[in-house]
Amino acid sequence: MSSLNSAGNRPLIIVDDIEYSYDQLQQINVNEIESISILKDASTTAIYGIKGANGVLVVTTRRGKSGRPQVNVRVESGQQSPVRTPKFLDAYETALLVNEAYRNDGLQPQFTDEDLRLFKDGSDPYGHPDVNWYDAVFKKHAYQTNTNVDVSGGTDAVKYFMSGGFLSQNGLVKDFSDPRNEVNTNYFFRRYNFRSNLDMRVSKSLTLRLDVTTRFGNINQPRSANVVSEVYNFEKIHPYSAPFINPDGSYSFARDTKDALPTINARLANGGYSRSNRADFNVLFGGTQDLSFLTKGLTLTGRVAYAGIEQYSRNLFRPEEPPSFYYNPADGSYLLDPRGNYRLQAYRVTGNTDLYSRNVNIQAFLSYDRAFGDHNLNGLLLFNRQSYSFKSDIPANFRGFSFKAGYNYQQKYLLDFNGAYNGSDRFQADKRNGFFPAVGVGWAISQEPFLKESSYIKLLKLRASYGVVGSDVTDANRYLFRQEYFEGSGYSFGENHTQTGSIIEGDLGTPNVTWEKARKFDVGLDVNLYNDKLSFTVDYFHDVRFDQLVRKGSVPTMIGIGYSPTNVAKTSNKGFDGQINYRGSVRRLNFNAGLVFQHFKNKVLFRDEAQPAYPWLRETGRPIDQPFGYTFIGYYTPEDVAKIQANAHDKPATPLSEYPIQAGDLKYRDINGDGIIDNSDRGPIGKPNLANTVLGLTLGANYKGFSANLLFQGSFGYSFSVIGTGIETFQSQFQPIHQERWTPENAANAQFPRLTSNPTTVNSARTYMSDFWLIDARYVRLKTVDLGYQLPSNWLPQRINNARLYLSAYNLFTWTNYDKYQQDPEVSSNSAGDAYINQRVLNLGIQIGFK
Repeated sequence: MSSLNSAGNRPLIIVDDIEYSYDQLQQINVNEIESISILKDASTTAIYGIKGANGVLVVTTRRGKSGRPQVNVRVESGQQSPVRTPKFLDAYETALLVNEAYRNDGLQPQFTDEDLRLFKDGSDPYGHPDVNWYDAVFKKHAYQTNTNVDVSGGTDAVKYFMSGGFLSQNGLVKDFSDPRNEVNTNYFFRRYNFRSNLDMRVSKSLTLRLDVTTRFGNINQPRSANVVSEVYNFEKIHPYSAPFINPDGSYSFARDTKDALPTINARLANGGYSRSNRADFNVLFGGTQDLSFLTKGLTLTGRVAYAGIEQYSRNLFRPEEPPSFYYNPADGSYLLDPRGNYRLQAYRVTGNTDLYSRNVNIQAFLSYDRAFGDHNLNGLLLFNRQSYSFKSDIPANFRGFSFKAGYNYQQKYLLDFNGAYNGSDRFQADKRNGFFPAVGVGWAISQEPFLKESSYIKLLKLRASYGVVGSDVTDANRYLFRQEYFEGSGYSFGENHTQTGSIIEGDLGTPNVTWEKARKFDVGLDVNLYNDKLSFTVDYFHDVRFDQLVRKGSVPTMIGIGYSPTNVAKTSNKGFDGQINYRGSVRRLNFNAGLVFQHFKNKVLFRDEAQPAYPWLRETGRPIDQPFGYTFIGYYTPEDVAKIQANAHDKPATPLSEYPIQAGDLKYRDINGDGIIDNSDRGPIGKPNLANTVLGLTLGANYKGFSANLLFQGSFGYSFSVIGTGIETFQSQFQPIHQERWTPENAANAQFPRLTSNPTTVNSARTYMSDFWLIDARYVRLKTVDLGYQLPSNWLPQRINNARLYLSAYNLFTWTNYDKYQQDPEVSSNSAGDAYINQRVLNLGIQIGFK
């Protein structure tokens, strides 16, 4: 994380020499992957020029090897369940707190003692219902299956690897659909994938390569409904709003809410679905010609790659809500909902092209690798051209030249120089191209005579690199240097109300805008000890990102128009990362352990921000995405309220609000000392929503065919908060934390402010964000577990050469340091936390290999 431009913090992703997006990467079948490399320092990323500022993730897929055909089959099936299930209070407990909030607001309580009794004893399930809508709508478990078959082999002339797979994941929503409707309104995901990698030797000096990949995916979800958000949202439904179903089997509606919508199950059963169908197709054709007849070690390679994505959506829905009724148990009558729909409307179908993109990449490069005695030389000269089009837009074009030159002497002293000269059409012609150089040096100390014969030190290498890389990524309009105009809504003129179109002026262009750049420095140490049993790598890095493409904050809004990003920000990011590995054995027991670690600290060196009224409001000098808010110093006491009402000279500071302060409200520090709590009293609170320390611990062992592998993942040094329907009363369902609210009797132990039905008081996280709501969080998660047994070969039939049974699990256990929020620790800060819940997965599978 080194840029204020959020779009510029994503790494470049390269899969078999084709650029991938995040969503394409996560849909790759892991069975196809041979290796993953992460390139971070300037020496390895400068060759990517304008796309290398935030590192490069390089994925290589499997390829065929000479030999008889080898067939591998993997079949697994498992179940998913939520990592954390939210707990909501029942109707009785909720009604108690609602009454208390109303009394705090000076209002008449909503429920009588008789209402409370009926909620508590459950003797009137239709007049006084009690429904936990999360439990009513969601299942405890959902199932998934994954099947994959691959075939590899070949001869010296042709080598092949082919793979096909199918993945199916079901959602956790219960099936409410009417069998006669034949409409699946649940969540589900289906993916079909195929890959073919061919390597052909045409002659002694010419090889060809053809890679074809395609993936088809279907995602289904309830029409226009975030179901998790619905069950969290107190404004949509209460536990006492309506019964799950009426006595006669009809649906009910939430008559005590503003929208009075039919219950969630009614809308899930009859609301239809939204379904997206996506197809990814990638093909790469390339050839390598050996030019040894010109000079030994010289080769010429050419590649043409095409990547296409098509995504279409289909929406099946009813134009109106389903009929629903209020059942009155006193007289057995039914009252139709306010919309007056007596019958179900017919389904309607709409469709749309969501995504239609084409990416063509052409590469040609000369490579050279040759040894002259103790001297080794290598080099690369690359031409790269890329054209990307989205739907009917004009293609975006990229063109560049890259080079690499390396030298080492006896594998002891290493030197390489890399550079790229790239251009992108999102900048005007004289600002379009940039040069990005880098140099790297290394010293393999273990190759020196005084260490070469050491029985303890197998590798000791010191290395360093420095260079400049770039980025042209921003979330703004494509051509930053041009003024934008858009078609707007129509206007009505004349007596006949003739509709006339309009043109809207968009963001102002910035003629002199150019690349975002990063100066990257890295120094590292690689050590292998005791016959490579113990090894570790550690790197110190210091990046300075400048000329960042962000919008000016100093431009006053009174100009009445937006302003395109320009090169006006600078940040730094420094820290260290690395890994430690150990492997050993005791008789027939083999074991290994590995620790991956990272710690960093970033800082905004300059950003173009409006001159703040006070220095503590300035973002420059703070970490990237530093949260700002009020500082919590306790709750207002009855004594504080008395001083405020008496306008005493020593009264505590209060916000300018039409709602008077009451005992139990959150109290904030008056930083500027003016006696008023307002925006001038906001300051930096907590940490950004990005862990500054990340650890990963792998543990593995195998014994007589049995194997076990575990991965623990830990993140530390970050903050998050939840607002709105995630935590605030009368926006969220009432939760156990609300029972720990401030009352006169619980003032000393309160974990939550006094209850109020008003969403804009000083107690609102959305209106008055403070460190009361912000948690300095950390967590450790057992991310993956793999337990397996390799069947002995003498147990297997003749045609089967290997078979393995395994049990795998993901997100099995999580340990956190907080209990205020019922959230997964990876929730996005300042959100409602009501997205589809992270899943715990348990799989049982078998792998079989045939010859």
